[in-house]
Amino acid sequence: MAVIGKIRERSGLLLVLVGGALVLFVVGDFLMGRSGIRRDQTLGVVGGEEIGYAEFERRVSDEVESYRNDFGQTVTAEVTEQVRNSVWQEVLRERVMLPQARAAGFTITKAEYDDIRFGDNILPDFANQPNYMGPDGKPNKERLRERFASVQLNAPVYHAIESKRIRNNRIYTKYTTLVKKSVFVNSAQARDEFAARNTKSSFNFVARRYDSEPDSLYTVSESELNAYYNKHKNEAKYKQRPARRFQYVTFPVVATAADRSAAIQEMADLREDFLNSTNDTLFVQANSDTRNYFVTPYVEGTADKLNDSLIMNAPVGMVVGPYVDGETVKVVKIKELASVPEARVRHILLSTQMGKSDEEQKKRADSLLAVVKRDRSKFPDLVTKFSDDPGSTANGGVYEWFGKEQMVPEFTAASFDQKVGAITIAKTTYGYHIVEVLGQRDRQERRVVTIEHALRPSPNTFKEVYKRANDFSLRNTTEEAFVAAAEAEGLALVPVDEFGPEQRSVPGLTQSSLVASWVNRAAVGDVSEPLDAGDNYVVVLLTGIREEGAPKLDDVRELFTREAMKEKKAEALLARMNGKTDLSTLAQELGTTVQTATDMAYSNYSIPGGYAEYEVIGKVFALRNGETSVPLKGDNAVYVVNVTNLTEAGEGDLTVDRESLLRRLQSRAENGLFNALREAAGVQDNRSRFY
Repeated sequence: MAVIGKIRERSGLLLVLVGGALVLFVVGDFLMGRSGIRRDQTLGVVGGEEIGYAEFERRVSDEVESYRNDFGQTVTAEVTEQVRNSVWQEVLRERVMLPQARAAGFTITKAEYDDIRFGDNILPDFANQPNYMGPDGKPNKERLRERFASVQLNAPVYHAIESKRIRNNRIYTKYTTLVKKSVFVNSAQARDEFAARNTKSSFNFVARRYDSEPDSLYTVSESELNAYYNKHKNEAKYKQRPARRFQYVTFPVVATAADRSAAIQEMADLREDFLNSTNDTLFVQANSDTRNYFVTPYVEGTADKLNDSLIMNAPVGMVVGPYVDGETVKVVKIKELASVPEARVRHILLSTQMGKSDEEQKKRADSLLAVVKRDRSKFPDLVTKFSDDPGSTANGGVYEWFGKEQMVPEFTAASFDQKVGAITIAKTTYGYHIVEVLGQRDRQERRVVTIEHALRPSPNTFKEVYKRANDFSLRNTTEEAFVAAAEAEGLALVPVDEFGPEQRSVPGLTQSSLVASWVNRAAVGDVSEPLDAGDNYVVVLLTGIREEGAPKLDDVRELFTREAMKEKKAEALLARMNGKTDLSTLAQELGTTVQTATDMAYSNYSIPGGYAEYEVIGKVFALRNGETSVPLKGDNAVYVVNVTNLTEAGEGDLTVDRESLLRRLQSRAENGLFNALREAAGVQDNRSRFY
């Protein structure tokens, strides 16, 4: 639930800030206009071209307002954030991909635009929607034509957004298809693919895993760690993405007893007006949190004992309440008393959906019908033996009291149109049912219209919690004080060790965009003022910033210590295993066993036994029949290998390999095209400074 009516203030400072902001707004606008300084702030950069904040927000606002005004959708903070992300991706494609596609000569004509909307090649987004299907199950072109005409007339802003999106996506599809079509596989590549699948080696090997060596025997000194770090820090696999580290505490804003009493009294004040309302639909829409008017069955026991009794016995038109249901306070008006027919039956299902023929099941149903008509006492045993309905076999095939809307039409007819005691066969899409009607009744159902309000904290409660959170943030400005105060006050301290600039959701929080924005603008050691996050105030301490590129030693100390230790283990094992060609003797010395790989293909990425070893496998396949390797250093272990049988691939049909490789390359091209163009354009994303 979004925070409503929160009090944002820091004593008298608020007035000063507001007044100062107004002055800066007027004076700043004047100065910027005269000096020629660009008023638009930069949200991002693509290929050296800036994405202006104001223009971007205009596009977001247009789409959000279209959802709200044209389609009547409720626009929450989450929806707005989704729209921002969607618009950002569209802007990137327009800046990165659209120029390339147009340079390749791709356009979309009016005739083609109409064809993919309501012609012979309708886009799947519209062709697969049931609302636009004709009786034949195919897209109805006239309905689609009317749909687009209606959107253009009644929702012009959305029409412009949708039209641009459809046209651009069509051009992107053409461009992507061109790139896919340009990918090919030559005969040499196909032969390599064939050889990788069909070249096989059988070999025996001894492996000594690094994790089987005690760490205590291979300590890494600070100088050794520094040497390893300097040697490997610039390797691509260790390149770091920018990220920030922080911790936070939450101050939940919960309705107090006074808030709850006030909410209940507010609903009590509505009761008389609801009773005298001449238009319940408008009254509910105006006064209920849901803004929806529904007539629904009242389930006995929903309200407290007193109000439940009143609802169950009140006449039509009476208003009962308020009463509390969970975290909601409600008043209900008795709208109508309805008589609801119900039936109780038992049945045997002979399914026609399990590969059994319809004719066979029909004959069996007729036979069972004759049996149960002669002797009804056999019904439960026949259910157990023959019924294919697992949902009812446990209780003798009985379906307890149900209404006419709950079953398929044929089963409903057999249950309600027949008299109590009748036994008939009903054919449905599930199969043949032998149905016995055990009972029929009319249940009286009370239907109500409900006005409900959530039990929200009052503005004063928000103010009190804000003051507490604000006091915490002002008093605890170091990490030591922050942690100690959180522990002393019984506040849960939540650490977030890695938070990228593109992330908008903070673990453990809802509606956390303000927290994400603050984190991405703060300096190490900063403590935030109380920030809104759903029904919480959050105070954040930024504890670290990791820059993009080569890691700092402290960022990878633990990882590089493990890797340096693994290097020392490898060197020791290589020396220990060097010159040993008798695998049995070597295995005995190492306290392990000789393992075997049989007909392992060159295309495999792992050795049997759970060893993922690309480089070692390459070296194994370079050995000849009967040859024993020197110790081979791998990622997981050191190996000594003896090849017992190397089978070359030989010649064969390359068709399958050519097609398989082509599909993989085309899929890679399709999925990677936009990412490659985006990387080449050098996209700079500054959204975290604004949202």
